Amino acid sequence: MGVVYRAIREPGGDEVALKVLRAELMADETFRRRFVHEARAAGEVRHKHLVPITEAGEAEGRPYLAVAFVRGQTLEHRLASGALPIPDMVRVVAHVASGIDALHNAGIVHRDVKPSNVIIDEAGSANLTDFGLAKGRAYTVLTKPGMVMGTLDYLAPEILRGTEATGASDIYALGCVAFECTAGRAPFANKAMFDLATAHLNDDPPDPCADRDDAPEGLSWAILQALAKDPDKRPPTATAYAHLISFAARGPESPPSVPPATP
Repeated sequence: MGVVYRAIREPGGDEVALKVLRAELMADETFRRRFVHEARAAGEVRHKHLVPITEAGEAEGRPYLAVAFVRGQTLEHRLASGALPIPDMVRVVAHVASGIDALHNAGIVHRDVKPSNVIIDEAGSANLTDFGLAKGRAYTVLTKPGMVMGTLDYLAPEILRGTEATGASDIYALGCVAFECTAGRAPFANKAMFDLATAHLNDDPPDPCADRDDAPEGLSWAILQALAKDPDKRPPTATAYAHLISFAARGPESPPSVPPATP
């Protein structure tokens, strides 16, 4: 949707990430509305693990967003060099989970939780960004019935079936991120698009710790709890899921059960 620049605000000199709608999308009213919608969704919630949008508007008829500039790298870039150490995976999941829950508490579903939308800053903090697909109670629905929004590697089965995304869908995506942080690849990586969608719908994910000698017993079980096909069988909140992983990473013989999510 956009081209992103590192920019300086004048006056003031603040460094920002400036996201400008692509020129070829200017004539598409739906894209214009979605771009402005991103600013409105992100501006509703302030949280230390959500990258804030500081300004939104139009310049010469072209919509733009000014987003707080975070020095660091995306989680996707970090994962290009391999899976994370277990303590780093636990920290990333905990940080992203807290940001997701802040959105959910405000009635907003992110709908595109994935490694390229997580920025690891220089202090090691993981920050969730890019609310272009976010959807809350106050917003006009920008998708048509049956239209799938999101990134296929991280899409929950219910979305692929055409059901509206919920908080449980974000938790599924977070589970895919936790899996990738641990295994170095998404749960159903290296599949063609149709096979990938079918795998999310029907296949059991592999063991994320199969190639790790440093993974405590029970960690795979904990990670896979968010990848349940049935949304009601996933952890009730993103933070509950993060706690489950943190507990399992400490090496208990049997992780505790998690109550089903409320509808």
